[in-house]
Amino acid sequence: MLFLFVDGLGLGGALEDLFPFLLELAPMSLDATLGVEGLPQSGTGQTTLLTGENAAKVLGHHQGPFPSPRLRPFLQRSLYAWAMEKGLKVLHANGYRPEYLRRATEGKRLLLSAFAQAARLAGLPLLPLGHPLALPPGFWEDPYGAGAKAAALARAFDLVVLEYWALDLAAHRAPETLGARFRELTLFLQGFLAEGGVLLLASDHGNAEEPWHPHHTLNPVPLVHTAGEEAPPPPRDLTGVFPWLRTVIISKTDKSDRNT
Repeated sequence: MLFLFVDGLGLGGALEDLFPFLLELAPMSLDATLGVEGLPQSGTGQTTLLTGENAAKVLGHHQGPFPSPRLRPFLQRSLYAWAMEKGLKVLHANGYRPEYLRRATEGKRLLLSAFAQAARLAGLPLLPLGHPLALPPGFWEDPYGAGAKAAALARAFDLVVLEYWALDLAAHRAPETLGARFRELTLFLQGFLAEGGVLLLASDHGNAEEPWHPHHTLNPVPLVHTAGEEAPPPPRDLTGVFPWLRTVIISKTDKSDRNT
């Protein structure tokens, strides 16, 4: 299955016009505020998604874009670590430019997202762009083909995680390009679903659904899955995503084992 993390995607605003395909997938709504005042941020939101711990309450505020060192102990017990301990085949599918990884990891501060940090802490490699198992984190030349490749990877692994941060980047820095990013994401999802893969999609905070400003929002975020009717009741906020995902993944891997 594929866990597609889409950075900066809220429900509301102009989403019906910008991303109608998502609404066809009947997204469930998650509270991203975590009971903490202020606008949700990536560092705490992603850490919460991956661990089930309310990272914003731990710090006393929303924090981003990268998780602070105080959150690293939680990231050591992330979705990646749990899946590896279960003996599952796990792939962090993002491809990285080598020069980016050097800048992000060799300075005084670790400039990696919660997803990348959690993958490293679980012993997974951060793959270079061009690696046969890697996908760029957006800006795909062939989005439909990238989705089809993600589906092939999802058949080869128990869990594939792809962090799509291009939408949040566009919303902050180039909102005039958001239409292209939403079209790209739509084609990617269509390519993936055409191959019959199981999709899990979630976000950390709102942003791109309100393209008239460059800031995060208080809007709820989507949770989409194609896991079927056996999926458990959906969580209410970001803290419930990790335990919910564990149940879905166990159900799907057990079903796969019975069919082999």
